[in-house]
Amino acid sequence: MGSRQWAKTIVEVQQARLKNAGVVGPQSSFVTDADSEHIRRDAFKIRLAHDEERARDARFLVEKRYGEKGYATAGTNGHPASPERITLATYKDEEVVGTLSVGFDTGSGLFADELYKAEVDAYRNRPGSLVCEFTKLAIDSRRASKRMMAGLFHIAYLYAHRIWGYTDILIEVNPSHISFYERMLGFEVCGPERLCTRVGAPAVLLRLDALLAERMIREFGGRASQFRQEKTLYPYFLAPEEEDTIIKRLSHP
Repeated sequence: MGSRQWAKTIVEVQQARLKNAGVVGPQSSFVTDADSEHIRRDAFKIRLAHDEERARDARFLVEKRYGEKGYATAGTNGHPASPERITLATYKDEEVVGTLSVGFDTGSGLFADELYKAEVDAYRNRPGSLVCEFTKLAIDSRRASKRMMAGLFHIAYLYAHRIWGYTDILIEVNPSHISFYERMLGFEVCGPERLCTRVGAPAVLLRLDALLAERMIREFGGRASQFRQEKTLYPYFLAPEEEDTIIKRLSHP
């Protein structure tokens, strides 16, 4: 995959403009004059964490946030560059404020298999299904915003579904976070609460139908000012035309 070796910025939101993979894009469709100052303060970049410095930055944020929540961190160390896993990092003022890894089910297994192999196998064995997982999510809550979180999930979704065709996105979360993922992103519970020894805390397995996410992005993406009553994160995702530009650049760096 050539794009995995491409270490430039994937997407940049800055001063009410979206820059896709180093190319200045059109005025973002969700921006109004009243939003401009807020977006200037909310500027961020999303990058692949596939060099030593970025991997270290992402790992530090995971360890910091997990430690603050009382989770064990020994099992979360490392963001290895491998064909089965990529790590994304959101930067604000050149400081990592969010990170998320995407694991692809290519034969080596997923982290979720440790607790939920039967549940994961049920999706693996369905005709036409390809399973991946989102792991090691960490967000600096002091500097986060809906747009920043949505951007991180959106780029992860692009790699998983639009580029590689994965149909089922799994994530293990603390039971207290279930409602957020259900309400904001459309995940559904697909595995019961169990103790995750990697972090020393209870976990529940959730699944997102990638086709549902695709429909929501097409309907709401990039239109936050038009759908202020919409309770999901999808209006804060990129607009479909911006998404297509990023996919072209990632597929043909």
